[in-house]
Amino acid sequence: MPANRVLVLAGPTGVGKTDISIPLALALRGEIISADARQIFRDLEIGTAKPTREMRAQVVHHFVDELDLTARWTAGDFARAARQRIEEIFARDHLPIVVGGSGFYIGALLDGFFEADDEGVDYGPLRERLRTEGTDNLYDELRQVDPAVAARIMPQDAHRILRALEIFQRTGTPLSEWQKRRTEPLPYLVAFYCLRMERKVLYERVNRRVLQMLDEGLVNEVRALFEKGYDEKTNALRTHGYQEVFPYLRGEYGHDEMVARIQKAVRHYVKRQFVWFRRDPRVIWIDRSPDESPDVAARKILNHFQKETLS
Repeated sequence: MPANRVLVLAGPTGVGKTDISIPLALALRGEIISADARQIFRDLEIGTAKPTREMRAQVVHHFVDELDLTARWTAGDFARAARQRIEEIFARDHLPIVVGGSGFYIGALLDGFFEADDEGVDYGPLRERLRTEGTDNLYDELRQVDPAVAARIMPQDAHRILRALEIFQRTGTPLSEWQKRRTEPLPYLVAFYCLRMERKVLYERVNRRVLQMLDEGLVNEVRALFEKGYDEKTNALRTHGYQEVFPYLRGEYGHDEMVARIQKAVRHYVKRQFVWFRRDPRVIWIDRSPDESPDVAARKILNHFQKETLS
């Protein structure tokens, strides 16, 4: 195994990253670093699609079930902690395999991060304004407070507009200035693989996956959290699958509406993930068909990785 090389396995929700990561890690003597913003929290099992206990018994996983729901966990926290774990994995002569769909977390690890990433982000007030005023008005506001960032963002990219405005409102410093203070990039060779599948097929898989989570007890999982005093305002629960169940438990809409809202939220997230990863020129795209086994998909990545390692 070559020293100081990191393998990244990314891709949109529902494409099969977790299933593929196990045979890949076993073949490469790897340890998995979860680049997921929510799997690190205990009590979030079904809604975060954590690797099963059997998977965790086969391969060492980092940042799964390590924190209580009230703990802080930001992209900056992840990047700092992941760099330390990578050093420890190298010391064991194993391969660090970063697995996840959060482009923000992966970007912080690979490219460095700035201190504004260390604070929790509350998009609530801005999302309310987005709903009432529309994207155009918020984009015009961003052009006034941070023209440098606005010039790099499409006027329709509501997610990035909200983040830039929130950082400015919270810190008083434009995002463009924070980005100048970014830490150093990860000082290792990186093989960055991203799984993809035909969009329509992936959306169908996502819809089925939501139904499967509900069959496995997602509502009961959220009900248990609700009874402990948590709700959708809890930072760790600001994610699809949880956000939509709390209102259902309060009787604000019915079961079918809850299902439709979760499916729609996940599909929108998948779309944002594709946009994020397509922007990164380092990405090596691995096409996956819906009937392809995890072992076959893992073999494609393994063959490419070994070829690049020997070249």
